[in-house]
Amino acid sequence: MRHNLASVLSLAALLAAASPFTSVVAATLLDDRNITVLSEAEAAAKRAALIDHLWGKDGFPAQRQPDVVRTNIPSPVQSLDHLDRVDELQMNLAPDLEGRAWHFVPEHPNRELVVLHHGHGCTLDDDPGPADVGYGLQRTIHALLREGYGVLGVFMPHMRPGDCTGGHNAMFEQNHDSRSPIRLFLESTATGLNHLKQAKTPDGSLQYRAFHMIGLSGGGWTTTVYAALDPTIRCSFPVAGSIPLYLRAGGSVGDREQFEPSFYRLAGYPDLYVLGALGEGRRQVQILGRRDDCCFGEAQHDEPATGLPYEEAMRRYERQVQAALAGIGDGAFRLEIDETAPSHMISHHAIEQIILPELRSSR
Repeated sequence: MRHNLASVLSLAALLAAASPFTSVVAATLLDDRNITVLSEAEAAAKRAALIDHLWGKDGFPAQRQPDVVRTNIPSPVQSLDHLDRVDELQMNLAPDLEGRAWHFVPEHPNRELVVLHHGHGCTLDDDPGPADVGYGLQRTIHALLREGYGVLGVFMPHMRPGDCTGGHNAMFEQNHDSRSPIRLFLESTATGLNHLKQAKTPDGSLQYRAFHMIGLSGGGWTTTVYAALDPTIRCSFPVAGSIPLYLRAGGSVGDREQFEPSFYRLAGYPDLYVLGALGEGRRQVQILGRRDDCCFGEAQHDEPATGLPYEEAMRRYERQVQAALAGIGDGAFRLEIDETAPSHMISHHAIEQIILPELRSSR
């Protein structure tokens, strides 16, 4: 989300091209305040419609495997205790677009895996110290390994070591053969999970029996969308990743994947929150930083436009999502506003007081 924060609510029309995703951007963001997923049948239909929109006749890439797997590479992240080894997964997603993921294998595994998805940052190797400095990816990996979780570190398109060119809006100006370019933001996660869902221990048992997901910023957005599409994600933690479109202003508008009308006409953000939390044993905990200096914090909130103070505006959609889930049955959603994080990050508080307790309680 830090990339191209000059986006504004009123957006000029883009030049038309061969793909339906390059025709015209709506002049204003869609109003997605109404939840349309109110039953199990509607949830299944909505998920199927989203998958069809993204991948067309190919369907969800449930069988795709990495093109290259390099085992036991030097750790790309410093100062990690309780680490057995790191494997690297490479995926050829499109011409000139390679996906990259790192599998951090814990020294004492608990047989659960957490996907950790970065946003508009090209390294997971940030500050290892005890202060709330940097984006918090290193400290998140460190804490998860300490608890015995395997970690799959994933990057956004063109935001990885070796390719930090960004330019997500330009991806929507290319021909995608009637498939949505949003799929390219999801396929590294799907492919990495396909590989690890088949991984075996030396005694022949499955290496992992449960799968969770955490993401920061654009990775928080990816976590929201991916968990909505893949019910095998049990616990999901989008951090500074999204709020509903009807509440957005300024830095919270984001890159095109955050507001592409053809996608969000099918399911607005409250619908995605329901889909990401719905199901037996599933839960989604959304974390926003009140003092976030990028997006979705109090400084980016437009109280005159929404008619509500920051926290009340956020709590209103939280209550709506919770009510929808209660009406359907299984699943839990809640919003945590991090009062400790001084900027755009996964804070120590979020890790130790929110994420880890939730993961422990889900076991």
